[in-house]
Amino acid sequence: MVSQKSRDKVSQSSTDKKSSSKVSFADLFAASSGKVPTLRRNQEVTGTVVALSPQEILIDVGAKSEGIVTGRELHAVSDLVSKISIGDRVDATVISPENDAGQVVLSLRKLSGEKRWEELEEKRDSDEEIEVVAAEVNRGGIICDFLGIRGFLPASQLSSTPTNLADLIGKSINVRVIEVDRPSNRLILTQKGEDSKDLDRLLQILAKVNIGDSISGIVNAVLPFGIFVELTIGEQKMDGLVHVSELSWEKIDDPAKEFKVGDRVEVMIIGKDEDEGKINLSIKQLQSDPFEEVAAKFSKEESIKGTVLRVTPYGVVVSLDGGYEGLIHISKISPEVTLSVGQEIDCNVDSVDVRARKISLIPVAKVKPVLYR
Repeated sequence: MVSQKSRDKVSQSSTDKKSSSKVSFADLFAASSGKVPTLRRNQEVTGTVVALSPQEILIDVGAKSEGIVTGRELHAVSDLVSKISIGDRVDATVISPENDAGQVVLSLRKLSGEKRWEELEEKRDSDEEIEVVAAEVNRGGIICDFLGIRGFLPASQLSSTPTNLADLIGKSINVRVIEVDRPSNRLILTQKGEDSKDLDRLLQILAKVNIGDSISGIVNAVLPFGIFVELTIGEQKMDGLVHVSELSWEKIDDPAKEFKVGDRVEVMIIGKDEDEGKINLSIKQLQSDPFEEVAAKFSKEESIKGTVLRVTPYGVVVSLDGGYEGLIHISKISPEVTLSVGQEIDCNVDSVDVRARKISLIPVAKVKPVLYR
């Protein structure tokens, strides 16, 4: 016989189950929203490949539906597809959070680019040949294409120089990688093997110059990562690189807008690599840094006026008189203050860092008057 206490326990358990089963839609939504991420355009995501076909790649990125790589995005990474398997973890970029079919549209171009740079580094280390296509020529050599990455093959590194370099455009060329720098997008190629005589010649030239020397030269190649300058040292010629960071004290995004083949430039020797017979040059080191004037123009705690130029996640960029820019770091802005582009603002100079080329500002707080009755 079941006691009343036992019946009460069963009744209470049943009641608890019923009450626990009554979950509101808001509770369900809150629970689910914590599990399914909200994706945005250009966001970097990591997922698992769940399906592969000639038409598409499906990737589980933890969203409410699978991500898809298809169409021209798939064609752009066709060389990478053969190296991907179901179950692989891959990095992708969100092109569209949701298409007409409710899928997340993804791109693997960044991953493809990284894989290609890794392959180039491996080929450099192993001294293996790669096949590139001659895209265009200039006075200093040939700009080549390796699966979307631009590289430079100096004329001096050709195994045999044709009467007209332009005859090579569109043709495949077997080369070796002699320099690869992913952060600066630099790829230098050669057709020549190791030549001790050629290296000895370059070392003889390097012995005639010192770091800090200035010399005049002719621009013979303009590339995204900098310019090559032909130097005449004694009676011999040698090419040197002016990296894009050494072209000017101001940032240059496209060297082709500032320099052209045939320009005569004055450069300073800032580095010699006697192991590989290379020379590094600078143009900006021969010029005074205009930012040094800023240190004299602005003093700490000085009150200045400016106009909001850009609002960024890390702070607000302010345009100052004289064409200068200052930064108000996000940590210096009160949560109650909203700044918008075009707004005039009063600031105090917090610091001027010549080495970092940065003016740090602090907004002047607007104190509201306290009214008494």
